[in-house]
Order: sequence, then C-alpha cells, then structure tokens
Amino acid sequence: MYFQGGDSYYDQQTQENGRRTHQSDKITQNKNLDDSFNDDDEAYGKKVQAQMDKDVRYRQDLKQQCEENVQRSQHRYEESHVEMRSMQEVQRETVEEYQSQQERDRKLKEKQDLNEKMCSEMMADEVDRQQQEDMVEIKHETEEREKVRREDMKVQEKHEEDRRELRQGLLTQIEENKQSVRDEKQREVLYRDQACAIMELEDEREKERARKKKEADDQYYADLRQQIADNAVRRQKEKELDAM
Repeated sequence: MYFQGGDSYYDQQTQENGRRTHQSDKITQNKNLDDSFNDDDEAYGKKVQAQMDKDVRYRQDLKQQCEENVQRSQHRYEESHVEMRSMQEVQRETVEEYQSQQERDRKLKEKQDLNEKMCSEMMADEVDRQQQEDMVEIKHETEEREKVRREDMKVQEKHEEDRRELRQGLLTQIEENKQSVRDEKQREVLYRDQACAIMELEDEREKERARKKKEADDQYYADLRQQIADNAVRRQKEKELDAM
C-alpha cells in the first residue's frame, strides 16, 4: 500500500477497514449460523430458511458493494495505480468470499438434498407401512364380513329349516285333519249304510211279519169259512135228521 495524503486517503482506509470488519462479522455470523444448524433438528427448516434469506441479502449487499467498489476502483485507478492495486485486492477478496459463499451454498444444498432424500425415503417407508396396515385391516374386515356372512347363512339356514319343519308340521296337521274328516265322513257313510241296512232289515222283517200275518189271517179266514161251511153242513144235516 502506498500512502496518500489528506483526508481522502484516511476516509478510504476507514471505509476499507469498515468493509472488511463488516465482511468478517458476516463470515463469523454465517459460520455461527451454519454451525448452529446441527444443534436442533426440529428448528432445522427455520434455520435453513433464515440462512437462505441472509445469503440472499448478503449477496445483494455484496453485489451492491462490488458495484460500489468497482466505481471507487475506477475513480482511484484514475487517481493512482496504488488505488487500482488496492481495488484489485479488494476484488480478489470479494471473489474469494463469493467463492466461499458459493461453497457454503453448495454444501448447504447438498445437505438440503440429503434431507429431502431422507424425507422422501421416510415418506416412502411410511406409505409402505400404511399400505401394509391397510392390507391387514382390509384382510381383517374381509374375514369379519365372511364370518358375519357365514353366521347369517347359518341363521338363514336355521330359519329355513324351522320354516320347513313348521310347514311340514302344518301339512301333517292338515293331512291329519283331512284324514280325520275323511274318517268322520267314512264313519257317517258307514253309519248311514248301517242305518239303511237296519232299516231295510226292519222293512224285510216288517214285510215278513206282514206276510206271515196275512198268511195267518188268510188261514184264519179260510178256517173260519171252512168252519162256517162245516157248521152249515152240520146244521143242514141236523135239520135233515130232525126232519126225518
């Protein structure tokens, strides 16, 4: 470094020292922030977002600072070759810082990619586990439904069997009632036939009695007529004997 006279050189040195202090503080802050990522996994996402926001702001600040440095370097180059060398040094440091930041960004991205890969694998494992649980649950529900279906079939078969037994019992009872009615009708027919036979027998007997009575009456009247005739002959003979 070549010394320049006046307040201009002092102001430049003050600005340069302030810039480097600011860069050193940012590097320290970024390093502390980067080191703190591993302290708490639960806050990892928030820290990553905060780091990314800080990196964006830092790159914006760095870009703006580079533009300002280029402008200052151009002015200083016109004033002094020493200022140009100083500006080149600043640019080199800026490039190195930018490269360091790029390396940190690369490592951060690798870490993010690794975390995303791990999350994807965990999600895939969770999906597989959930599918296995769903398959087990579906199998259990299927077995339960099959069990209920078999029980329903048993109940239905028992119900059908009871209905068949009831129907058979009713049919048997109806048949027995019909048989009882047929037997009753048969008894009525038999009773009627017996009554008719008895009545016919009585009629025959009555006819026989009437015939015998008629024969007896005819015989009686025939005997009576014969007796009357005999009496008449006897009286006639008695009259003839009396007349002699």
